Amino acid sequence: MNEAQDNNYAHKESIARLGRIADIIFALAMAQCFLVLDFPEKLQQPTDTEIVKFLLAQIKPLSSYAIAFVIVGFYWLDNIRQFSYYKKTDDIHISLYLLYLMGMFLIPYSDTLVIYFPENAIVKICFSVNTTLIGLVSFMNWTYATYQYRLIAHDLNSATIISTRWRILIEPVFSLLTIGVAIINQAWWDYVWFLLPIPYFWTERMFGKSNVAHKYSGYRSDEVHPQS
Repeated sequence: MNEAQDNNYAHKESIARLGRIADIIFALAMAQCFLVLDFPEKLQQPTDTEIVKFLLAQIKPLSSYAIAFVIVGFYWLDNIRQFSYYKKTDDIHISLYLLYLMGMFLIPYSDTLVIYFPENAIVKICFSVNTTLIGLVSFMNWTYATYQYRLIAHDLNSATIISTRWRILIEPVFSLLTIGVAIINQAWWDYVWFLLPIPYFWTERMFGKSNVAHKYSGYRSDEVHPQS
């Protein structure tokens, strides 16, 4: 009994440590996205015209910051969802997850390139490739963890596993679409990213109802067929 309890504690501690590292990386990535913004040089009593000119010049960098922040934010929400289901981890899972965090930490760098070269399609494609690879690694990690309930609870229903898998795929698929947009017209690339919440809300609405129906169906089944 003591050995089983020790193993259970060790598994929970490993997941908790991995979660803490992830939270730090996500927080640093969000902060670094903001730190790349330019600040005005010290001016002695700047005129209204100079202030307005500076603020207008910041619209493009601020939109790039908003895009990066939203992307990191949605990945963070997915990360929280996945960690709520993990019961343990192993070397392969940790290796994949560290690769995922490495890609996440590259987002501020990709965002910096977009801010400094706002009209360059190649830079924007590199940003989209970065976010695509992050999502694909996350998908691989979740698939590995859920295969034959390797790292999750055995009573986790299949509807939750499948819906989480679809949610993970939203950003990499969307990122691939933005690559096509950048090739066609790089000026549209910035605006397309603001459509990202739409598939998230649609997926949440679709799978949210499906999960509720699944739970209700299971409840009714238990009620009609009580356990002996």
